Amino acid sequence: MSVFLTIGTYDGVHLGHQKIIRTLIRESLKRGIGSALAYFPFPPKFFFSGEAVNCLITLPEEREERIRNLRVANITEVTFDAAMAEMRAEKFFDDIILNAHDAAGLCVGQDFALGHNRRGNTEFLKTHCARAGIHFKAMSFVTSGGHKISSSLIRTLLRNGRVETANKCLGWNYTVSGKVIKGAGIGRRLGFPTANIDVNPAKILPPGIFAAKVRLDKGVFYGVVNVGLRPTVNTLGGRLILEVHILDFDRDIYGSTLEVEFLRHLRPEKKFSSRESLQRQILQDIKIARRMLRKAGSVKRKA
Repeated sequence: MSVFLTIGTYDGVHLGHQKIIRTLIRESLKRGIGSALAYFPFPPKFFFSGEAVNCLITLPEEREERIRNLRVANITEVTFDAAMAEMRAEKFFDDIILNAHDAAGLCVGQDFALGHNRRGNTEFLKTHCARAGIHFKAMSFVTSGGHKISSSLIRTLLRNGRVETANKCLGWNYTVSGKVIKGAGIGRRLGFPTANIDVNPAKILPPGIFAAKVRLDKGVFYGVVNVGLRPTVNTLGGRLILEVHILDFDRDIYGSTLEVEFLRHLRPEKKFSSRESLQRQILQDIKIARRMLRKAGSVKRKA
């Protein structure tokens, strides 16, 4: 069955992606055909660079869920490999767009390109769609703060801990999920027990201290998140870790899956001269987080 198709990496499903997807669905409904999105689980740029750690805004399963929530009818993965890297734009157009997906229309961003050396740009696609008798739409950029919203921009923001700006570009609050694993027990010894989250290494971890929303099963809680190297106690050997102190919470949750939603950046991680000074700072972090969350109407004042 013919579909109106879009194709790309769609990492983050940010505001620019959402504009394309909504146009895709509108065009498919107008023509009485299905909508389809084909995506690369790992961006082609990472195939060439070999990057595989701390690089994805959304893991493939997270991406599919967000795309599905936007009401795209058909979602498929397209693996970018060595053969595809060498594939001529004409062959990609014929094999992937026309034959594999039976596209009756194509909708992409104006900077999209396919095929070897990205030769299949929007001018190429416009010409080849016209020859094939299918509709073509190239969407203009969505901007924020004078910058084009892109996955590359959002990755840079997240890697620098700038979650509030990243969230504005995404159109949703950045989240990280994983199972609670046993840590070194340092947080509990300091008087602030933390849940250590086992995160897929491909997922970007924003460095710093944050106020966050935490989802456990069907419950919603709030907490203070540390993403970093714990330089004061220095037990990680250079490995980045995500740990969250859940406010007003005291349960054994080892093995449970937590979703951490980053709300506000509180401060960068830093090394303290003593554990006592670290404890005082953690108390201050919790106080500031509570104030921020109360102002946002998230938590009630502690009695």
